Amino acid sequence: MPVISLIAFGIFLFLLVDGLKKNSDFFSPARVFSFIWLIAIALVEFKFSRLQIEWSLFGWFILLIGIVFFLLGNYVAFVQNFNMPKLEISEIRERIRLADINEPLFFKLIIIYAVIFVVSFLTEYFIEGYVPLFTAQPDKARKMFGIFGLHLIVNGVNVLLFLIFQYFVLIKNKPVKKSFLSVIFVVSTGSFFLLLQRYNFFILSVMIVCFLYYSGKKINYKTFIVAAVVIVGLVFLIRSVRIAQFAEYYFFVTSEMKFSPKYALLSEPYMYIAMNLENFVANFNKIQNHTYGFFTADFLTALTGVKHIIAEYAGLEKFPHYIGGYNTFPFYWVYYYDFGMFGLAVFPFLLGYVISHIYFKLRRSPNLPILVLYSVAFSVIAISYSSDPLTRLDMVFNYSVTVLSQFIILRKTEIA
Repeated sequence: MPVISLIAFGIFLFLLVDGLKKNSDFFSPARVFSFIWLIAIALVEFKFSRLQIEWSLFGWFILLIGIVFFLLGNYVAFVQNFNMPKLEISEIRERIRLADINEPLFFKLIIIYAVIFVVSFLTEYFIEGYVPLFTAQPDKARKMFGIFGLHLIVNGVNVLLFLIFQYFVLIKNKPVKKSFLSVIFVVSTGSFFLLLQRYNFFILSVMIVCFLYYSGKKINYKTFIVAAVVIVGLVFLIRSVRIAQFAEYYFFVTSEMKFSPKYALLSEPYMYIAMNLENFVANFNKIQNHTYGFFTADFLTALTGVKHIIAEYAGLEKFPHYIGGYNTFPFYWVYYYDFGMFGLAVFPFLLGYVISHIYFKLRRSPNLPILVLYSVAFSVIAISYSSDPLTRLDMVFNYSVTVLSQFIILRKTEIA
């Protein structure tokens, strides 16, 4: 085993054991972020693919800047909140479940959004004339499918599904309403599944796990094992639909894997973790001109409709260089692309600082908006090895509407 992989796995196991202690919070931001990145670094160093390159010391240094400054932001917030009283996780769960919720309004809000989703989905289907699942080339069709405006609402299925999940956790009894919402949940999930977009489901699942951890009556590690199996199963189900079974070996060959073909099934998950880091190290020095906020503010330019106009005029591509067909990068890629070393240090620092402050706010005075906001932050951390959802319009829309919904469903809010 490579020395770096051994060290990374060793630190991971130490943090894992420490997180299992009685008074530790397993889902604290620095711990979760470290888990994600230690696993990614440990795996990438195995160099199981011939597409991977040997990194220079400078390459390692640049890659680690974004990671270190995110953790540094976490640490500064930790120091600022060190002497402030913090609630035990059990107390947080109790307070969340005692939230004064306007149940009739909560139910109506879900129904209204469900109607909007269904109308948008059907309108988009009739305009496009197909859904990706039932095409000859589903993986290609999923990228082309969508009508601006309508597709934003359809991609907002996460809002609907998250609110339904909240209703089941927070509202007691109401069996008839819950049965009806169960049908909506299944229909909405099935409808969006036809679009073969697994990114949304991953983000949603991670948010749900975080919300459940801080709101459930009794949480044990079996819950997380089941949740992990469901998340991975759903992602791989979509993956198996998007590509034919024979493509598994094709993927193994095109990825130039070094291990035996009998382990071809492991090729895709390994490459989708490792190649994000490989892409960054191999391509950061190819950026000659920075774009000064264009990609960082991607969600704003997309919302105003000027994104493609500016990109086409200036000849800008978010991923101008990448290895093979792997065009995903760590969360700090756009910050480096926009602002160079300054962006690589400052933006991860600010992100780590803000997320940590949200976390300590949850530990001091928990309420639904703060918990959902931290669930959002938790999902940003969970996907940080391969993307930054805060620069995507669809994700910013999902996050914003979900958080704002919390203020609507509460009869009283105590935001200190």
